[in-house]
Amino acid sequence: MGMLLLARVAQGVCTGDCNADNTVTINELLSGVNISLGAADMSSCPDFDRNGDGRVSVDELIAAVTSALDGCTRQTAAFVVTTDFTTGSFGTVTLDPPRQVMRSSPNHLLHRDAVVRTYGGLVYVINRLFADNIEVIDPAQDFAIRMECSTGNGTNPHDIAFTAPDKAYVTLFERSTLLMVNPTAPPNCADFIRGTIDLSPLADADGNPDMDQMAVVGNRLYVALERLDINTVLRIPATNGALAVVDTTTDEVVGSIELVGKNPFAATKGLTVRDGAIYVADNGLFNVLDGGIERVDLATQQSEGFMVTEEQLGGDITDFVLVSDHLAYAVIGRPNLTNALIAFDPATGDITNTLLDVRGFSLFDIELNDRGELYVADRARTASGIRIFRAADGTQLTDKPLDLLLPPFEIVFVP
Repeated sequence: MGMLLLARVAQGVCTGDCNADNTVTINELLSGVNISLGAADMSSCPDFDRNGDGRVSVDELIAAVTSALDGCTRQTAAFVVTTDFTTGSFGTVTLDPPRQVMRSSPNHLLHRDAVVRTYGGLVYVINRLFADNIEVIDPAQDFAIRMECSTGNGTNPHDIAFTAPDKAYVTLFERSTLLMVNPTAPPNCADFIRGTIDLSPLADADGNPDMDQMAVVGNRLYVALERLDINTVLRIPATNGALAVVDTTTDEVVGSIELVGKNPFAATKGLTVRDGAIYVADNGLFNVLDGGIERVDLATQQSEGFMVTEEQLGGDITDFVLVSDHLAYAVIGRPNLTNALIAFDPATGDITNTLLDVRGFSLFDIELNDRGELYVADRARTASGIRIFRAADGTQLTDKPLDLLLPPFEIVFVP
């Protein structure tokens, strides 16, 4: 439990706010505990059920404690990066029906290859290869750009992880050094870059560790290393992946965790942390069923191997969301060039439902909001947009994709 209390939770979530006053009190926390123990019914405080699985988990109790200590703001909209890989933009979808859509616009241009994170109510856009910068957008100020700071030409930033409002880390896919930055730097970017951390000792033979997603747990930063062969055209895995472990108080590498799988890569918003573990999607070789979702125990600092394999799910894992001990969703790409959104039981690996099954690879990002709804980025050429499902049972809540003009690519939720 001590390790779990140190895990950072999503911004903008107000778990446990039973009376919807944007605060969580001691009495409300006790209500959540009673529900989890079976001494009270879920109807007494539905807001504890963040993932819509009909129960109150340890993670949800922790999120409620965080809300009580730090305050909370409910998520109100989905911020969606859109792109046809020639032009990039963004749109929004309000979470309350009738789900108003703000479509992509020339007034809201982004790089054609961008991913997105949120922290402190702001949106952090990681503009990747050939843009090489971090862009900070304020949804509360009509999406004004607060700053846009370079990470260095050709660095190809992939993720940003925060330890404080003025301290964050940025992975550089084309470099062997992890970047330390000040996310509150002024518009002229003075003092944006604070330093670097050398990860080359953890690289494969080409010297580049191919760093990607991260997670902060307590005073430790975990960095996924894909360890691809830079000398191959498609950068195939040179060896198994790993997690670099960085002490965020000293900014020194204090160890590494070897993974059983290769090519740790997925569209999750950073590495997934749940129940005292980090969950990593290892894709291995694409179109070969050689990977899976791997569980890394944070107490032992060791991999426990695959929780579920690509062979069980039937394809490469593009993205996944863990809802409960017995419910998860994944986007898979099959070797026969079909794409599917599936529900599965993480405890057994059994597929319990196929929500979407399409030709090609139009399905990409899936994200769970604080209302137990699953948002899906569907990039289908004929009718692209956002699809929404109720996570508890897989019921589709949209009769057609919500059109954002450009195809959706990445989703986060904002206050």
